[in-house]
Amino acid sequence: MDNTDIIAILALVLVLLLMFSVFRLKKRVTELESQLAQRDAYGGPAGAGGRIAGIPTPLFVQNPEIAPDLERRLHLLLAEGKKIQAIKVMREARNLSLKDAKDFIDNLEQGGTFR
Repeated sequence: MDNTDIIAILALVLVLLLMFSVFRLKKRVTELESQLAQRDAYGGPAGAGGRIAGIPTPLFVQNPEIAPDLERRLHLLLAEGKKIQAIKVMREARNLSLKDAKDFIDNLEQGGTFR
């Protein structure tokens, strides 16, 4: 066997390994898409197709900016001295301007109410 044969065999093995990885990833993507479709059918946002009749949508699903753990997360960040991170979390959660988020966190830090 000369060097060209060895290189060709190694290339073939590499291609087979890559194809195997692609097939595994494709299978995983299909599984995740199926799980997502199931979640959307049974617990997605209000108005999504396939909702189960008679079961109300939880408030934090209807209005995600008042998620139940947001206040606790903000208090933990403030307790750890991570005020900037708390402001960032607040901005993302409620789509606020930097000033509004900072004012909110300042109020929360001084013992103000969450809502």
